[in-house]
Amino acid sequence: MINRALHLFGGMLLLSAVSCSPRDQVTGSPAVVTENKAGAGPATPLYAAPLVMHAQPWTLEGPDGKLITTNAYRLYTTSTKSFIVDNLPPFLESALAHYTSVLGHLPLPTEPLEVYVMDTRPQWERMTQRFMGEQAHIYLRIQKGGFTSNGRAILYDIGRRDTFAITAHEAWHVYTQRTFKNPLPVWLEEGLATYMEGFRWDTQSEERPRFLPWANFERFDQLRWGVRAGRLMPLDTLVQSTPQQLISDDLNSALFYYAQVWGIVHFLAEGADGKYRAPLFELISDAAHGRLVPRIQREHGGRAASAYLTRKRGVDLFSMYFGVSATAMEAEYQAFVQHITTTGTRQHIWQGLSPLKPAPTFAPRERGR
Repeated sequence: MINRALHLFGGMLLLSAVSCSPRDQVTGSPAVVTENKAGAGPATPLYAAPLVMHAQPWTLEGPDGKLITTNAYRLYTTSTKSFIVDNLPPFLESALAHYTSVLGHLPLPTEPLEVYVMDTRPQWERMTQRFMGEQAHIYLRIQKGGFTSNGRAILYDIGRRDTFAITAHEAWHVYTQRTFKNPLPVWLEEGLATYMEGFRWDTQSEERPRFLPWANFERFDQLRWGVRAGRLMPLDTLVQSTPQQLISDDLNSALFYYAQVWGIVHFLAEGADGKYRAPLFELISDAAHGRLVPRIQREHGGRAASAYLTRKRGVDLFSMYFGVSATAMEAEYQAFVQHITTTGTRQHIWQGLSPLKPAPTFAPRERGR
């Protein structure tokens, strides 16, 4: 069963389809270099190897392209830009290492993960029509960027920074669709995808990203705006909402949704003196290894488990995993959001540092991209 969800990346309308099909447990690991500088939060992968295992010609109805095979990915691209062709393969490998380590140890895929990055929107439209058939018209409504469906990301070049950020977001969906045995709840699936967007280029090497979940101005600025405008949804409403519902009502509400679920993941990972971090790891791991739905069935019955598989919501996972309901957690979450969006914290975001820590005294200049 496939559950499609419209969502926004910055101001861009996107669409993801989250697969409910169980997958086999995966094994193996790439070679990864990690870093954990003082004050920078958890260890984050910088680089994964081997970078490129094989490259061969690939043609999309005319334009010559390349199929670049890495340890875990098949990257199909018609781009001739070196910043995509040269940098995206190591970026994807590093992103996967980040996905599987930053919030606990998660399984690696047993089959290649497919990412398509077209050079132009017309090429992307043809690829969308080829893969999605009669449903292509739904996906062609996307204003900019791309989508993920059936464990395959279909994207196109939208500029230097945004192309890599959207790839990090959508490749998370590819990873969970192909690897997780149970689906995550909508709020957490999308929250983690936004959490994975944050990165900076390593100042020692232009090709190597440093994945830093706080380094995300799009989500931070939207969250801060929502706080100041009084537009944030209560936590219990947020976790039962879906992006497509909000987009149909109010585009800004959908933008606030993504900013808030980004904030929820940070709160659960770092807020409240870290008391929710281990349960967050457990929830993600249970979904990855197929333990989440059986637990719902044990605690709430078969009907609740079936409803969750269909809707990815409707079950009080907060009480199950964090020991309190979303309503009871509201005050802690709101205090956290208020704190991280106070004046002066944007400098932390620029450096990819946690706003919960003291303000940095020096902001090194990042190499331009």
